[in-house]
Amino acid sequence: MVKSKPISEVQTDSCNLAASEQKSPKEYFDLPSHQEIAIEYDVPLFVSIKDSMMMELLNRRTSVALPLDFIHITSDYGYRKDPVTFVKGTFHNGIDLRCAKGSLVYAMMPGVIEKVVYSESGYGHHVIINHVGLRILYGHLGLIAVREGDVVSAGTIVALSSDTGKSTGPHLHIRAERLVEGEWKSINPEPFINHLNSYICGLQEEMENLHFASRPDRPLNLHNLFKVMKDCGVLYPKIVAAQYCLETGYGSSNVCRNYNNLFGLYNSSSHEYYRFRSWEESVDGYVRMIQRRYNPKKDKDYYAFLKRIGYAENMDSYNAKVRAIANTL
Repeated sequence: MVKSKPISEVQTDSCNLAASEQKSPKEYFDLPSHQEIAIEYDVPLFVSIKDSMMMELLNRRTSVALPLDFIHITSDYGYRKDPVTFVKGTFHNGIDLRCAKGSLVYAMMPGVIEKVVYSESGYGHHVIINHVGLRILYGHLGLIAVREGDVVSAGTIVALSSDTGKSTGPHLHIRAERLVEGEWKSINPEPFINHLNSYICGLQEEMENLHFASRPDRPLNLHNLFKVMKDCGVLYPKIVAAQYCLETGYGSSNVCRNYNNLFGLYNSSSHEYYRFRSWEESVDGYVRMIQRRYNPKKDKDYYAFLKRIGYAENMDSYNAKVRAIANTL
């Protein structure tokens, strides 16, 4: 507590005192003394080594993204037969990626929106992002969510895919250019996207190893999921893989991470989600609990089967989402 002298000792008519006679605040109040201290540490306080490593991996992971949730190249960079005019030897200065109409299109790295073009010819509605020394064109877009001059981060939603311009159907055209001696030169974007994909997969595997404190027998990704589904005899694997993507938010949900439950399998008796020892066991559980009830004589297709057994609350909406994801796999 700050101590002060009795109020009667304080001169109120200080204007009549000469400057030399005026007392400083220290003479009226006992001011507390201060001492500087220094704290040295190598690790942030209240954060474990494991947390710090995870944060570093997360920071690296959020600095890059793929342009679509799923990457499947339908047309390579280079000379080809034009799919619209059927002229042979036409140069294709990018790659085409399969996607359903209305798929989310993401910025792959931090950058600045250099150009936004609305057109019904050529690339159609398209966006160019400048990444300093590298710029990427996204073509045949529908709704565009950015404006020229916007600064975007990796993973920012740039647009929804469509089939505007010179196109035979919905897809995403990616064109890449590199700055060489002051001029933009067209390059094949496929090696760049493959590198991004490998880098992201490596980071995700590191995070899984850190999360589970040991290296899992088989990392959870679409490649391994399709392998396990084949081993377990899963019917309609693309639809089932799409269910996994929808149910778990592409493997990010708590039910997936904590229960190894890939398909939201629910025990209606105990009102709890099923827990599995591994994600592979969850695939086998899906076959035993769900697909054993499939009847090709009764169900015209797998979507009708899911609706018949009431897999989700709003089956029309659920099946529409699963179908859209399955079309990209």
